[in-house]
Amino acid sequence: MKLFRNKDFWAIWFIGLTHNIMKWLEILAVGVVVFEITGSPFYVALMVIVRFIPLSFFGFFNGLIAERINRRMALFYVFLFLSICCFGYALSIHHGVLNLWLISLSVITNGFLWALDFPIRRTLYADFLNNEALGKAITLDSVTNNFTRFLGPIAGGLFVEYVGLKGVFLMGSFLYMVAAVVAIKGIQNVGKPVVMNHESFFSGIKNGLEMLVKVRLLLGIMLVTLIYNLWGFPFVSMIPVIGKEVMFLNPVNVGLLASAEGLGALTGAFLILNYAKVSQYRKLYVFGTFLSLLMAFCFSQVSQYFVAGMLLFISGIGAGCFSSMQSTLVILCSPKELRARMMGLLTVFIGLATIGFVQIGVLANWLGAQNAVFICSIQGMVVLILVVKFIPEIFHRQTSSQEESLAPRA
Repeated sequence: MKLFRNKDFWAIWFIGLTHNIMKWLEILAVGVVVFEITGSPFYVALMVIVRFIPLSFFGFFNGLIAERINRRMALFYVFLFLSICCFGYALSIHHGVLNLWLISLSVITNGFLWALDFPIRRTLYADFLNNEALGKAITLDSVTNNFTRFLGPIAGGLFVEYVGLKGVFLMGSFLYMVAAVVAIKGIQNVGKPVVMNHESFFSGIKNGLEMLVKVRLLLGIMLVTLIYNLWGFPFVSMIPVIGKEVMFLNPVNVGLLASAEGLGALTGAFLILNYAKVSQYRKLYVFGTFLSLLMAFCFSQVSQYFVAGMLLFISGIGAGCFSSMQSTLVILCSPKELRARMMGLLTVFIGLATIGFVQIGVLANWLGAQNAVFICSIQGMVVLILVVKFIPEIFHRQTSSQEESLAPRA
């Protein structure tokens, strides 16, 4: 396959690999450490909220900026900066500074990287791939993400158990430096600014929002993303809490439990990579979201370690279908010159997960972590059914050659 012989593809993919390794390793490690420091499920959820803040407030603007800059150079400077930051956090912990303020600062800086990944790194694939290859590339990217989602919690539990949060940050400093070198040396032929006919920044905001309102398919894609991030994804922040409070697990076993969801997500994404057809993309997107919510509901009703792991695995399969299709559908349904902008807008909808994490954190403190997951999963399934009813386009056959005509040009 030509895709796998392209050096730019492998460089972009590798940078995503380093980002995803650290994202999932740090999420679990931070969750365990914060719960040990505070004993509060709310503070565990709060750390994830802080991570999502940059997506909510800067995602759309990042997309507009990405259209106007060299994205290859932007990747280099971002990863260089993060490498320096992680080394600084590790040095602070070495000298005895480990508190919620330091952890919050580390979480928000890594949240900025997440906000930049969609409009800067992932849109680089669209610079040199056709629609069919683009779907394969982003799905492989999702497979990689879900592979690290599987290994990250295990590694996070081991790191916390044996070397502490300082080891996590030292690993991050090394990996981010490697990613910076790959960005400057490995990516050669993509990432140039998109010519926007001298469109002003504020006109760009207006045109992007107008397109979202006019194109019902794009609106439906964004709403399904919102549903998953408001009521689906937040339940993973309760896995360490349920593991410790209900199942009385140590950090290593909490990591193994959380990794079951990541293994399922890897399985779902891998199945899509090998067997899914373009015509099935939208249905996989919707069905995957529903399956993830349904299994979260079931997970909230059990206390047995093995059964909980199996339910998390199946929930992960749904999450893998969702994550594989999310970016692919947005890019396929947007004009080429507006892809970075719409991917930036996608990060805003992802970032609205902050509301979901606030809700599940408050409910967990009030009613317990299991009841919080139960309530949120029910809400998500009901709203998803309503979206499919009122925007049925999201459930129609996906095509690979006609979608751009649906989107009005800016």
